[in-house]
Amino acid sequence: MTEPTTRTLDTIIIEKKERVATITLNRPEKLNAMSPELICDLIEALDDIQKDQDIRALIITGAGRAFLAGGDVEKDLKPLAGKSSSDFYDYMKQADLFYKALFEMEKPAIAAINGHAVGAGLDLALACDIRIVSEEAQLGQFFVRMGLVPEAGAYLMPRLIGLGRAKLLSFTGDLVDAHEAERIGLVEQVVAPDELIPTAWALASRLAHGPKSIEFIKKQLNESINMDFGSALDLAIHLQYQCAHTEDHREAVNAFLEKRKPLFKGR
Repeated sequence: MTEPTTRTLDTIIIEKKERVATITLNRPEKLNAMSPELICDLIEALDDIQKDQDIRALIITGAGRAFLAGGDVEKDLKPLAGKSSSDFYDYMKQADLFYKALFEMEKPAIAAINGHAVGAGLDLALACDIRIVSEEAQLGQFFVRMGLVPEAGAYLMPRLIGLGRAKLLSFTGDLVDAHEAERIGLVEQVVAPDELIPTAWALASRLAHGPKSIEFIKKQLNESINMDFGSALDLAIHLQYQCAHTEDHREAVNAFLEKRKPLFKGR
């Protein structure tokens, strides 16, 4: 087991410990609002975590009283209209990179939502695999309040809460509290504020010490939702073949026969 490490970039803090990486969005004076610097730091951090073979699960949370409160008006939103079409496209494609990195990375990602998650903040949380939220948090699709359209949320939100509810939240930009978000399926678990990080950590640690097949299951669920049933079954066969040849599968079989708990290595 490698020693715990902490790395600080301009707008985030990256901690690695016991197979789990934690990204803390660190612009508390701006409620962790999205900025060009934050976009670049997220891309760098997610690329590093994806390549780190010792890390097998990820937590994303925010410093201070917000998770991520939309785009920074001065740095992110106001400059949009002044960009040329090519500069606008390049900037938005840069933002797309961290959504795609989260959604497509092999390791399970947990959003530990400590406060407001609105606009790009909600989309960031939706790109994670699981959302655990503080009772004090509120969530909203704020793009419409700025005369804009959602980004990753337009694809991800209907798959969680249905098209009708996704349209309602996107058309109005209304906030929902933590318990309503759980009721409609926007988040998976609501906890007391002081239980947020311990709860997220317990789950991340459990996943990080689980079998290699968790990575394949993430890929399977993400891809199967857009397939017909036959294609999904074909994908399952393909992934099952890969799982059957992992060290973790052999360890699970041996542990069962030997009546002991398996020791998974993520290989």
